[in-house]
Amino acid sequence: MLGALIIVFREVVEAGLVIGIVLAATRGIAGRGWWISLGILAGVLGASVVAVFAGAISNAFAGSGQELLNATVLIIAV
Repeated sequence: MLGALIIVFREVVEAGLVIGIVLAATRGIAGRGWWISLGILAGVLGASVVAVFAGAISNAFAGSGQELLNATVLIIAV
């Protein structure tokens, strides 16, 4: 349980750093708050959808759904 808590804490700190960097880099741009807020909302909603369907995703494609999800995320990230 402590391990999961540490991972969640680390990810929240990392997300906060990324948001802070984006806010600092876009200082002076009109409407930046709207777009950054929209990006944060999209990220939270996307993570929530994946969390809700995590069991179904893992069991999809004869048990190889988790590997396919990981590959898809890696391809999108690059």
